[in-house]
Formats: sequence, C-alpha cells, structure tokens
Amino acid sequence: MRASLSVRLRRAPTRYVPSIRIACGGMAEVWRAEAIFEDGDSHDVAIKRVLPQMNQPMFRSMFEDEARLGMKLRHGNIVRVYDARDIRGTYIMVMELVDGDSLKSLLDGARQHRACMPVPTALHILRELMHALEYAHSAQDASGDHLGIIHRDVSPHNLLLGRDGSVKLTDFGLADAAVHATARSENLVGGKLGYLAPELIAQQRGDFRLDLFAAGVIAWEMMAGRRLFAGNTDADTVRNVSVCQVPPLVDINPRVPPAVDQFVQGLLQREPQRRPDSAGNCAAHIDALIGSIDPRVGPKDVSLLTGLHLAAKRKRQKSAETLGVAAMLAEELDAFVKMTGDASYDLGATPLDPSDFDLGSRC
Repeated sequence: MRASLSVRLRRAPTRYVPSIRIACGGMAEVWRAEAIFEDGDSHDVAIKRVLPQMNQPMFRSMFEDEARLGMKLRHGNIVRVYDARDIRGTYIMVMELVDGDSLKSLLDGARQHRACMPVPTALHILRELMHALEYAHSAQDASGDHLGIIHRDVSPHNLLLGRDGSVKLTDFGLADAAVHATARSENLVGGKLGYLAPELIAQQRGDFRLDLFAAGVIAWEMMAGRRLFAGNTDADTVRNVSVCQVPPLVDINPRVPPAVDQFVQGLLQREPQRRPDSAGNCAAHIDALIGSIDPRVGPKDVSLLTGLHLAAKRKRQKSAETLGVAAMLAEELDAFVKMTGDASYDLGATPLDPSDFDLGSRC
C-alpha cells in the first residue's frame, strides 16, 4: 500500500523546487513549490520561509514552535504542516497547498463591487472556522494535559478557501501554547489590528475568547460588505476596537436574519465573559441557524464563490501583464534563488522533530 502523502512528504522528497511567491508577511513569505521524490514523482506544496531580516534567535525559535505545533495539528479545517528544516541558515516549513485564495482576497474583491457574501455561505465558513478553533482550543497531549492553544491571529488573511470548497485556518505563528519552547511576552500584541479583541488592546491577558471575538469580526465583515473597526490610521483602528461599537447587521444588510445578527453581536461583546463559552457551542448554534435559513449550503457554495473570484482575478492579472507584472514575478524568483544559493532546496538537513511533544490520540 502506498504511504500517505504526509508520510511521503515527511521522509521521501529529495528536494523542493519553488515556482512563485503567493504571499508575504512581516516575518515570512510563502511560495508555491513542488516536492520532488526519489522515484521522479512530484506533488504541489507550499513553502513558508523566514525572511532573511527576521533570522534572529527569537524568531527562529518561534518559527520552530509553529512548525512543531503544525505538524501535530491534524484537522480537516487546519492547514497541515508536513516538514520543517534549517537549510543553510534558511528556515523553511513545508505545508499543504490550498488551491484557492484567502478569505481576505475574496472580501477585498467583493468590497470593490460593494457586495456582501450570501448569508448562508458566510455562516458555513464561520462554522468551519469554529470547528478548527474548537479542535485547537481543546487539544491535549498524550497525558491528557490541556495544551492551552490560542491562535491569536484569526483573520481573513489566515483563512483559506479552496476551489474544492474547503475552509482551512492557517498560520499559528503567533499562537499561545503550553508546549512552546519560546515564552510569549504578555506585552506581545501581534495579529491584525482590526481583528484584535479589546482586552488585547488594553494589554490584558486574554484566553480562547480572543479567537471567538476575531471570528465575530470576520462574520460581521462577510455579511456587511465592509470593514468593522478599520480606521484611516492604526491609531484610529485601535481606538475603534477599544470602544467596540458594533452596528447591527440588520441595519446594513436587510438579508441578515435578526437571529444571525444577535449571534454575531454575542461574539463581539467587549467583555470576554459575555461571549460564548466555546467554539464548539458556537458551531452547534450556527448549525441551527443554517438549518432554519438554508440547510443545503455547504462546500459547493464556497467552491462557486472561490472559482468566480479566481476567474475574475486571472482576468485582472492578464490585463496587468502588459504592465510588466510577469517580469516582476520572474525577478522575485530570481532574487529568491540568489538568497538561497540554488533554485531548489536539497534535503540534506535534518528535519525538525515534532515529537518534542505529543498531542495524543486527538491527532
């Protein structure tokens, strides 16, 4: 019997060949790549690479924490991490490639047309996110000890939608977890400002309800067709989050049922103790809401929206090629090759060992 993809990617590839950069953040960039196997077979993957300017001991340690945690988290709504290595001083993480785009990209496109996401589809995406958060929040090690995982960076940027209708949470780089080797400072805010909970803005220690608040912001923005807390400046955004005034969705989008508005308002309560008590209970509540609105909604609806979005995006990119975009992408790959010293990653380095901790049978 052929080994599973995760096992093959963990042990069998001889090199990874990057092709195009698909995302870039403050600490790392993500490249589409091929994993090349000894038998000549290949498989598409995503490679997350620490930016050269972030190659400092603290960030390397945080990256290793994220990789170890990612290799142990196995859930259909969380992006898998297959491998992680230090190759010639460059830290890379090999992940599942989601063939689609981020929710942020879809919402940005919708806002250009002043469009809201259909309420049933928005609820389905929110339910899938809640499944991912419930799994992470309740994860235990082999001894049954709670790992205390809080994502801390739940945002449309880190929610990926696939052509196949999948919804997957990614990027646990800022997560809190009891098993991390690197202690997170209590003064470390991190995350996207417009999705932070008010207690973080007030520099108070938060719990899993930080993630529920962020999920509420995402839900509100999907159904309102605009940003909730984003201001003209970072200071304006921080002030808006701190005040936490949330306009009723029913006043913005008449298609939002009052029960849905009430649920989202519950997620966006300023005081953490007034929010729901678990992501699992949120998912169950969303099930009931979907059942009363459109029980047929599901992955096919996400697939349709993602496909339409990508088709429109390709059309824009084709028209932009006359402006030299293709040449710019070629230059990016050439710069990547110069920094790494090769057009591929030969896997002579020892992989990062995720067995430093064990999540037990839940994984």
